Amino acid sequence: MKLIAGTDKGLIIYEKVNGSWKLSDIHFIGMPVGAFHQDDSGYWWVAINHKHWGPKLYLSKNQGETFTEINAPRFQTGSPYSLKSIWRIESQHIGPIKRIFIGVEPAALFLSEDEGQTFKELTGLSHHPTRATWQGGGKGSNSPFLHTLVTNQNDGNDLMVGISCAGVFKSTNLGNDWFPANKGLKSFFLPNSEIEVGHDPHIILRHSKNADVLWQQNHCGIYRSQDGGESWQDISDTNAKAVYGFAMVTDEEDVNTAWVIPAQSDDLRYPVQNKLAVYKTTDAGQSWKPLTKGLPQEAAFDLVLRASFAKQGQTMTFGTNNGNLYLSEDNGENWQVLSQSLSAVRTVSFT
Repeated sequence: MKLIAGTDKGLIIYEKVNGSWKLSDIHFIGMPVGAFHQDDSGYWWVAINHKHWGPKLYLSKNQGETFTEINAPRFQTGSPYSLKSIWRIESQHIGPIKRIFIGVEPAALFLSEDEGQTFKELTGLSHHPTRATWQGGGKGSNSPFLHTLVTNQNDGNDLMVGISCAGVFKSTNLGNDWFPANKGLKSFFLPNSEIEVGHDPHIILRHSKNADVLWQQNHCGIYRSQDGGESWQDISDTNAKAVYGFAMVTDEEDVNTAWVIPAQSDDLRYPVQNKLAVYKTTDAGQSWKPLTKGLPQEAAFDLVLRASFAKQGQTMTFGTNNGNLYLSEDNGENWQVLSQSLSAVRTVSFT
């Protein structure tokens, strides 16, 4: 098993050897990694968001031994938008069909069906009738950005995206047409909290065993859907601790179990009461329990970003904006430090 951490200064590779986790390699050293994804063929896709040269996209067909730069997606000629950064890389493999999706800022989704040789802009989303109401998202950007794509294991045409700040959008025809899917969500930062478009989802996860069950860590709380995103229910911690945050993972088998790493609030982005904790629910959000063993319980100022929490089996990892990387091999009950000297961690994955 390998642990891949995408940071502001490179792609950091850890590998478990003889029962211990060791640093094994660093790729793109000094470069800001925006996204990482391993597809079903074992290919590695890496986005580098250069401050001076713009977004770059790389492909490795041998798991990091060599990388080839491929042309990053571009908006159609005459578009009022130009590519600022790549936030999301996702794949879909259905029989002989292999698809790669790229989510970007300004908010748009691109599709390739030829391993990245060409990309098609899904203009039904880029030119959505509500586009003029979308607002800038995070990292000080004035542009909305598409950071989450959720596919459906039972329906290759069913897509769902999360856009900050616009909300959740669904397509049932492979991205040709889109409609908002924000019923039940709240946006306390807007005059009308229940507006159809204008929400700020931070991450959305579909359960691997039940496609109707979706989880969402949102700017205004934690939400869950049991009808494929047609409606959402607020399952935020009634003790007001597991509420605001970015990162979430779910159990591969149990549809009622999930973990989040909350922050104090949207304006105070450090762990609740300065105690770094992972919160777990086993009852679909009716209750949340803090898991703290091995994590700092005083003067902690770590924020865990949306793609910086991962789970495979009983092994979990998360990285923070302060460059700390933690690992658990018992579903979060006990944590160990892998590094406290990385740059900001943007993404983590197991391969």
